[in-house]
Amino acid sequence: MEYNETLQNVINFHGHMCPGVAYGYRAAAAALDRLGKRAEDEEIVAIVENDSCAVDAVQVMTGCTFGKGNLIFKDFGKQVYTFLSRTTGEGFRISVIFQRKDSPEEEAVWQRFLAGEKSP
Repeated sequence: MEYNETLQNVINFHGHMCPGVAYGYRAAAAALDRLGKRAEDEEIVAIVENDSCAVDAVQVMTGCTFGKGNLIFKDFGKQVYTFLSRTTGEGFRISVIFQRKDSPEEEAVWQRFLAGEKSP
C-alpha cells in the first residue's frame, strides 16, 4: 500500500519528523498491510508498550484512539506494538531490538566516557 499522504498527516499531527515517528509509521503500515484498512470504529486494536513519538503515528495511521478504547497503553518502556483485528481475530506483535554499530573510534570514545573521562 502507498502511505505517503498519510506520513504527512502523521508529521502534521505530531509536529515534526523524527526517528520515533518513522518507526511508528512503519509499524502501523505493517499493521494495515496485514489487517486491512484503517479502523473507522473499533475494528483494529493497538496495544503500545511505551509513550514515545511512535504512538502518534500508530494513532493517526490505524485510527486507534484512547477515546474509542482501541488504543491500549501498557507502560513497559519497550518499543513493542501489538495489533489485533476484532473482525478476523488475527493479531501480531512488532518489536525492535536496538543494536549500536559503532565505529572503532566511536567505541573508544564510549569507553573513555564510561571510564569517567568527560569534557566540559
